[in-house]
Parts: sequence; C-alpha cells; structure tokens
Amino acid sequence: MQKIRHVIQLILTTSLNDTLIAKTAKVSRNTVRRYRKLARERAYRWEDLMVLSDAGLDGKFNSALRRLTRKRMPDFSVVHAELQQKGVTLAVLWEEYCTPGPEDALSYSQFTEHYRQHIRRIDRVMRQTHQPGGKCFVDFSGLRPSYRDQATGRNVPVELFVAVLGYSNLTYATCVATQSIPDWIEAHNRMYAFFGGVPLFLVPDNLKAAVDRPGIDPTLNRTYQELGEHYGASIVPARSYRPQDKAAVEVGVQIVQRWILARLRKMTFFSLAEINQAIAELLPTFNDRAFKRLPGSRRSRFEEGERGQLQPLPANPYVLAEWTGQLRVDNGYHLQIGGHWYSVPHRLVGQRVAARQSAGVVEIFHQHARVASHALSTVPGGLTTDPAHQPESHRTYAERSPEKILAWATTVGPSVLAVAQHQFDRTVPALGLPACDGLRKLVRVHGAQEVEAAARRAVEIQSLTLKTVKSLLHTGRHRRARHTGAVSALPSDHPNVRGSAYYRQTPEA
Repeated sequence: MQKIRHVIQLILTTSLNDTLIAKTAKVSRNTVRRYRKLARERAYRWEDLMVLSDAGLDGKFNSALRRLTRKRMPDFSVVHAELQQKGVTLAVLWEEYCTPGPEDALSYSQFTEHYRQHIRRIDRVMRQTHQPGGKCFVDFSGLRPSYRDQATGRNVPVELFVAVLGYSNLTYATCVATQSIPDWIEAHNRMYAFFGGVPLFLVPDNLKAAVDRPGIDPTLNRTYQELGEHYGASIVPARSYRPQDKAAVEVGVQIVQRWILARLRKMTFFSLAEINQAIAELLPTFNDRAFKRLPGSRRSRFEEGERGQLQPLPANPYVLAEWTGQLRVDNGYHLQIGGHWYSVPHRLVGQRVAARQSAGVVEIFHQHARVASHALSTVPGGLTTDPAHQPESHRTYAERSPEKILAWATTVGPSVLAVAQHQFDRTVPALGLPACDGLRKLVRVHGAQEVEAAARRAVEIQSLTLKTVKSLLHTGRHRRARHTGAVSALPSDHPNVRGSAYYRQTPEA
C-alpha cells in the first residue's frame, strides 16, 4: 500500500512523466498510466487522498491495486548468487520460488526474462545527470567534530549532517548530537530552511533513522516518510553497496571534511551551538567558491538555475512525531508505548497496528486509519483506557465502584440512594457491590419508579436490604395504602362492647 500511495502522490503533486514515476516507485509504466487516467477522470486531489485509510484508498484504486500486487517478485540478486553454486539451475530456483504461493508467482518465462534484465543491469554504470530542483542527497559524515564538556573536561563527539543539491551542488552542513530519529529530523528542518525550498526527491543512505528495512524494495522509517509527505518530497533511498547512487553527497561530505572541518580543527568549542555557529559562518564562503572546471559557483548555479525550480516550503516546519510500527494488540486490547499501556477498540485484538507519538498525544492507526487517541502519559506501567474501547461486559464491570454506583442511584431516586448507601456502610465497602448489582438489575426489570417506591417503603420500615426490596416488589405491598394517624376509637354503644366497667365487676361467688 505504501508503494501505491507513493505513485499517486507523484502523479498528483509533481510534473514527472510516467517513465520517471515508474522508475522512482519501481512499478511498471502501464500501472502509472492507469493510475493517472483514473485520477484525471475522477478529478482526484492529493489533499483529499492523503488522509484516506488503506481501505479507502483501495476503494478508489482497487482494480489498479489488484493488478499492481498480483505478482510476487523474487530477489534476483539472491537468484544470481545461488546460480553460482554447482548444479543449481533457473528451473530449480523457479520451483523453490513458487513453493510459498504459486497463485501470485511469475511464470517460468517471466522469471527467466526478469533475471536476464537483472544480469544486464549488474555491470552497468550510469552517468547521472540531475535536473534543477530534482534531487537532494543527505548523509552523515564519518568524521565527527567535538566540543569540550566544561563540567567533566571530556570531549563530546557530535554528528555532522551534510546535504547536497544534485543540480547545483549547493551544500548545507550542520551538527546534531546523535544519529537518532529526532536529530535526523531536526537536521532536515534546518536544511529546508537553508535552501528556502523543497526538491522533488530526497536520497538518503540506508541508515536506521531513514530506512527500517533496506533492499530492492526498502521500507522507510515511518517518521521519515511523514516528514517527506509534510514537505512534499519523495524519499528514494540509495541502493545498498551502490556508491554511484549517492556520489554527489559522498563527494560533498569529503569536501566539507577537507574544507570546513579542517578549518575548525584547531578551534576549541564548549557547546554544540558553538560548533554550528562556526560552520554557519564558513558555509557562505564555501558555496561561493568558484568551480575549478566549470563557470560560476555552487551559489550562482543555484540562484540562476535551481532556486526557481524548488517547491515552496510549507507554512510551518515538520513537528516531530515518532512512529512505532508492527505492534500486536494483546488480549486485553492494550498496547505498551513508552512503558505505558494504552487501549484500542477491542475488535482489534490480535491485529497489528502502528503508534504515532507527538507532543502530548499518542495516536494509534490500523491500516492507515486512526482508531485511538490518548493524552501522552509518563507513568511507567500505568494504564489509560477509553471506555468506548471496552466490551460491554468489561465496561459494566468497570462501573462497579461505590462512587459510580452511588452516582447512578442518585439518578433513580433518594430512597434507592439510601438503600445503596446502606450496602456500603460496612467494614469492607466493596462487599456491598453484589447487592448493588442486584439493585441495578431490579431497576432494569421493574423500572425506576417501581423500585424507588419499594425502596421508600423499605426505608420506612427500617429494613434497607436487597432482600426486603425484592420481597416488596414481589408481593406488591409497597403499593398498598398506609395508615399514618392514630387508630380511631371503637364505638361505645355497640352491644358486643362490654366497656371498662365490665372488667371492674366482682365475680359472683
């Protein structure tokens, strides 16, 4: 799906032709042509498509998607290495390739043709020509400057980041503390501000901050990919063990080492900021130096032929958001991110998701769609749960605290509240939870009005138990008229009433 997004982004945001897009995204030109035709017919815009989930994007380009992913491509560099062994043939390797899934495998004729094309490319060396505003090559230097820690007196080495525009060779350099993702991203933000625009392609080496899994079809670090999307630049990592893919930055790194670092070698710095200040002062002189064999300089070539071809900068620089991918949701529908546990919808148990962590927020995505968002917590081992993510039974159980039950009883009536409160007036309040569960069940069965009436009678007779409320509801005694005044006097003139005088008579002998 990442490949499809890349193709669609290039079609809708660049002026590249189908051939260049196909080479960049490593898909066929026919696929690009089909995507472009579909996007033109339906008047799609990248701003509308980039926010879609994988399922949503599949719905709009589903037929092209099936054609794009129909065949599983082997690693022909491995095929070529295996053929060097005695007795191994293409037929044997093709059979092994088909074993995992013959339904999406190449035919034998396709397999052999792709291998022949691979052989023709092995020893081919391409002399690169760069279009204005096309590529920017980025890398860290092998040589590292350092500053002296005033507290310890020790030298602290730092990383030198170098960026070179392919057409003009305009060079930018800055130092960061480490090669970590946050420092890598910060160096790029500074680079874009220095250039004042955005080239179409970023070409990094296969360092960990840029590429999660190198190879023929590399997997980019999610944070780095997001930075590229923010600035509108496609990231195309250099091939492993192919120095010709990043010759510009390799030469740029060497020149920066020889020209800038050499001039700093006798200087003592006491902070990272001091080093960067010194580099910033040297960069204009470096870029203004005349070429030895070409007219002009890096700066003049940039101003005359490349600045106008760069894409405009976005309104704001990219704000770091670190991604953690391939997290499996446990049976408790929670994920551990940064030592803290966050909930996701319980339907995703067993599924793999990705987490995006930015300033104060943790977002969780499934198939490119956001499924959860939580405030960032720094409590190690803590638990953050959204009740909407819980199954109904879990949500009901979670609401069994005395506080929540009393809050519920208040909504039913004062007598039900009194009965509920009575259940918690014990040495161990939690022992009242089962009785309150029964009280809630009575409300569901008989209705709030009936249960409130029964509870009122239970309060009057001073028997605030669940058993009493149940009995009153069963017999209906809570509905009968109650006598509240004194008992009326009996009529004194009735023949059956003897009166008090009768009992004072002396019995006859």
